[in-house]
Amino acid sequence: MIVEPYRDVCRGNSICIVERFKALLESGYQPDPLEVREVSSLLGEPTKKVDVFNSKYLDVFTRLLQKNCIYQGDVALCIYSWNPRARIRYFPIALDATGTILLFEKEMPQVVAYPTHRAHDIALGETLVHKPEEVKVAEVTARVDGFQITFYYNPLIKRWVPATRYVLHNMRYVGSRLITGGLEEVINPYAKIADLVAEKESIYDKLRGYEGWTFTFVLEAPEPAILRPNVELYRYEEFKLYLLNARRYDGLLLTVRESSEIVKAPHIPIEEVSIGTSEELERYISKWSKDLYVRSRFIRYANQDPFRPYTVEVGSKLYEDAVAVKFSSSPKSLLILASYGFANEAVNLLVDYRDLREVGRHLCSLYFELKEYLAKALEVGILGGLLERLRLPGELLGEVEKARRTGDVDRLARKVAASLAADSIYQTRDRLLEFLTALKNSLRLTTHLINAEG
Repeated sequence: MIVEPYRDVCRGNSICIVERFKALLESGYQPDPLEVREVSSLLGEPTKKVDVFNSKYLDVFTRLLQKNCIYQGDVALCIYSWNPRARIRYFPIALDATGTILLFEKEMPQVVAYPTHRAHDIALGETLVHKPEEVKVAEVTARVDGFQITFYYNPLIKRWVPATRYVLHNMRYVGSRLITGGLEEVINPYAKIADLVAEKESIYDKLRGYEGWTFTFVLEAPEPAILRPNVELYRYEEFKLYLLNARRYDGLLLTVRESSEIVKAPHIPIEEVSIGTSEELERYISKWSKDLYVRSRFIRYANQDPFRPYTVEVGSKLYEDAVAVKFSSSPKSLLILASYGFANEAVNLLVDYRDLREVGRHLCSLYFELKEYLAKALEVGILGGLLERLRLPGELLGEVEKARRTGDVDRLARKVAASLAADSIYQTRDRLLEFLTALKNSLRLTTHLINAEG
């Protein structure tokens, strides 16, 4: 294998391999064309030409990756992440850009932290879902909606420390500006909380003896991460750490179950499911994509890559709406959940305060009434004119035409209801009642005219 010379210092990490190869080139190294091809493939475009490699390196490392470093003499410690403004891609360096940390000594890198790699998101439509009959499913886990924390042994300060996906323990962003503290300081708010929780839960004691390994955890806040809560508003005792997985010194990534046998700490939930056929997999994907309580599942396959085992993320398209109902009493999200058949669950997610649930239940019943009358209005062809008269969003006219062609009233009802949603459940109820009254009146008038002509 061409990348064998990088194994001891890079342990399979593609960012480390490419950075080390680049440093060797700049020192005058003359590589074999096959080595150039092997290393350049980690950038997503294999080539045997050094100048093409250099061009691709420049593009990926300046436009697609973020690199934040601290310096101590001629030593640098750098963390690599995917640029959040760049489209997600799935070549090896993109998969490893989840907080990889490299130590540079005399400009030569070695990996000191290699957190879990990126999963392939099924929602993007570019992901290959392997057939279980061909590639065995090794493990299925449920996502804890929190923040990634990487625990690794920092050789500069001689202790285990946490890092996040984007910054080291002594870094934080203020707006778009990166602030860096002293090497011994923990100023990253997520890392600071994780550090305190790790001390309280004796996690550092459990990591002792595993220097050189990387342990990825998830920090769960009092509010779901999807809401982007300000974690500094809470006491650290309100947070929890869940083990995601461990990566051995040689770079091999363990499963959640294997990792939990090494570090006796709370871990992310393992789904006790058996998936042996494509039909079973499709049923689970359909079920998980409509889950109100779990943000996503991860399907890890038992393929041959020990560093980046093929993993697919199956996200729920309704989780965000469920969270919005629970934490913000969002009427729009309540209506969306009702449109997918989760009216009772959505009402129960509302805060049990005064008549909020009662009004939420009424709102759901209005939605089903709306759906019924929209179907009738489509039959007699009055809906487009009514929408224009009531000055509802123009794009709804396209939805009316689509529903007329396909007969899909569910989608139309969902779009119309969402367009009527206001800031509060009470306002939304009133708007739906007003629209339903206008719709019924239009239908009554049209029916009367049809009968009169008949």
